Amino acid sequence: MFVKQEIERFNKLLSVIRVAFTQLEKAIQGTVVMSMDLETMFGNFLDGKVPTTWTGGALGYPCLKPLASWMKDLIKRIEFISNWLYHGPPKTYWIPSFFFPQGFITACMQSYARMNRVAIDTLAFRISVMPMFAKEVTEKPEIGVYVHGLFM
Repeated sequence: MFVKQEIERFNKLLSVIRVAFTQLEKAIQGTVVMSMDLETMFGNFLDGKVPTTWTGGALGYPCLKPLASWMKDLIKRIEFISNWLYHGPPKTYWIPSFFFPQGFITACMQSYARMNRVAIDTLAFRISVMPMFAKEVTEKPEIGVYVHGLFM
């Protein structure tokens, strides 16, 4: 269920980006009026900034990266979620790829609670730093999940 919610969020964001590019292209060609929002977005592109309509509110995820890095990051996020969708749950989860990482933690706890028939409110999330990198993980843990991408 968690991955479905993440996919829906990515689809909404991608839809807004697609519409924005289509409208901006038409405005540059002169077939539609260049609205204030389109002009602001075009200015953001010229400055190498991510348009606030893509990152603000409930639509996007917070990110301070410039436009080029943000786009690369978006592509990586979509690839991670796509791999999960088409190939099943990964051996290790890239936490920064999620819109709502807290939801992922809750989903993990719910899964454990159902599997072991315990109340979720009696559980606590415990983190152990492992002596390996994400690329070195060959199988899922017996209990819990492996995550990567956390920075201090």
